[in-house]
Amino acid sequence: MMEDLSLHVLDIAENAVAAGATRVRIAVNENERRDVLTFRVTDNGRGMSPEEKERALDPFFTTGRKRTGLGLPLLAQTAEHCGGRLTLLSAPGRGTQVIARLAYSHVDRPPLTKIAETMMVLFFGHPEIDFHYRHARNGLRFSVLRRGGSTGMASPAEISGLREALRSGLGRIGAS
Repeated sequence: MMEDLSLHVLDIAENAVAAGATRVRIAVNENERRDVLTFRVTDNGRGMSPEEKERALDPFFTTGRKRTGLGLPLLAQTAEHCGGRLTLLSAPGRGTQVIARLAYSHVDRPPLTKIAETMMVLFFGHPEIDFHYRHARNGLRFSVLRRGGSTGMASPAEISGLREALRSGLGRIGAS
């Protein structure tokens, strides 16, 4: 089990980039009243063949250079252990969507405390990618869109501006 759910978000988004995505959408929904935490990562990458999709939850299967692909199997195990499930939607040429749903109040649910740091890593680690991050918590919403296309270094003003937007936006909805 990963120590923070944002590390799963990071892993899935990195896989999307490796699959040729130019757009990645990350949506988090925390709903204490319904006792559910859901996050969804959607990309426009190459997608998976039916065979790849079928084997995607096998820890000894990977399409990358690694010998194992533990990210999705660990997330599926965590979701099931925490009263939820993992859904994987994908088609060749149409991208992939990973949806994880967990019981919000489950005692073993990892926290989601590093999402701002995760988004900063994605935004500035892949400046060529369009990232749309949306976070809802108990009916309050916050979102950030970072357009890709940049190949140069981000300015200090851009970095601090996005960091502050994440800090204040997540704080406003009570998700910091």
